Amino acid sequence: MLSYVQKRGFVSFPKFTGEKVYMREFYKRTGLPFDLRRWQPTVDMMLAEIESDEPIYLMIDQAQTEAGAFHRRSWLHVDGYWDAKSQTWPPSPNNPHLAIDPSDVSPKEAIVLASNVLGSRAFVGRFNVMPKTGNDCASISANGLRRVDMLPDIVYVGNVSMLHESIPVERDCLRTVVRLNVPGWSPTTQ
Repeated sequence: MLSYVQKRGFVSFPKFTGEKVYMREFYKRTGLPFDLRRWQPTVDMMLAEIESDEPIYLMIDQAQTEAGAFHRRSWLHVDGYWDAKSQTWPPSPNNPHLAIDPSDVSPKEAIVLASNVLGSRAFVGRFNVMPKTGNDCASISANGLRRVDMLPDIVYVGNVSMLHESIPVERDCLRTVVRLNVPGWSPTTQ
């Protein structure tokens, strides 16, 4: 399987309020729902040069995080496909796709990530172990894969099998993470 990530443009975030949003659906052409409009400039920056007529899913996680702590999952994992019908990550009874497709011919879907504080890294390269339940890849060795520290205020675009993990933050902070699942589009791996 291929883990792929590319660095894109800059992004800014609205004021920290401790907001948490889980996989809210919207369309690029119509924008975010009214209650999330303060996030529209951030989402627009994250979706620059990305086109999709399919529903896009937004996750926002703002949290106060202490120095040395992890804000999110601290082990290697993939996000995989989002199954909107069952509101779960595959595999599920309503979704025929695995969390990722080992043949690399899966339906197009991208993961777009950004944060205001360095607290995660991704890996680029091929791996041969399927994720466990919950898309857990902790048993996979990242040796031989290129490490990409996901710097603050930068947009990163990856495929659904992008290996990534949280890392401890260096200082006490108010961290914001925004993720978009974008069906119908994927980053080029050429």
